[in-house]
Amino acid sequence: MINFLSCGSWPFHSTPNLSKDKLENQFDEGYFIGEGNKTFLILNDDGSIAGVMRLFDLGSGPDDDETPLFDIKIKEEMRGKGIGKQALKWLTDFVFANYPNKLRFEATTRIDNTAMRKVFEHCGFVKEAHYREAWPDADGNRYDCTGYSILRSDWQNKTKTPVKFDL
Repeated sequence: MINFLSCGSWPFHSTPNLSKDKLENQFDEGYFIGEGNKTFLILNDDGSIAGVMRLFDLGSGPDDDETPLFDIKIKEEMRGKGIGKQALKWLTDFVFANYPNKLRFEATTRIDNTAMRKVFEHCGFVKEAHYREAWPDADGNRYDCTGYSILRSDWQNKTKTPVKFDL
């Protein structure tokens, strides 16, 4: 996993290129697997790694009502092939099936990451927020970002409850 992440480029992340040293330190500190964190590999049919999903803010126990978030990184040559949709559907099912106390599941992405925004929409997530100039990149540029979530009730009923912004 560390080799995979350090060899790729993640253009829509605050740190698009990750060093092995930083990743090893994060691994040792429980960033990937530790209290409230889980990490999953997305594998191709041949067993090679197509991507990595990090689930975090799960809380400290089964009764913790913290809202989980996730991060996904898909290998450049695997992007645009539907892997993100399959992975997010799997991860959403995993969260709601294994954490009955979780009422919502959320994530943010840069405004210009249209592929991820389409994945959210396809997987039942609803745009809830728009944060202006909230996402810095490695060069100091600032981008707007959007927040999406799916409610447990929408996941169960296969519905999308719209946000009532005008209340």
